[in-house]
Amino acid sequence: MMFLPLLFGIIVSVVLTVIAFLLKKKGYSKTTINIYTLASLALGVVIIAYGFTVVRGFEGFAYLLLGIPIVLISIITICMTFLSNTKKHQVV
Repeated sequence: MMFLPLLFGIIVSVVLTVIAFLLKKKGYSKTTINIYTLASLALGVVIIAYGFTVVRGFEGFAYLLLGIPIVLISIITICMTFLSNTKKHQVV
């Protein structure tokens, strides 16, 4: 029961990552994708801060378990978009 928020956090972060890759596949710019992933990173930080400052205690720990996967996967997604090469090599 304790790891249910962790599972929800993993599911939310996977959905956010899939949406970022769909945006990349549709041809959106790196800036648009980075703004999206920064917004999801901010969402994770806000969830963690809300759990620490407002809820507190064991219930606040559930918010921490919800926010940590979102933050980690958002950081990984930002790194992947920075490292990816968007230039398409054309075969002549």
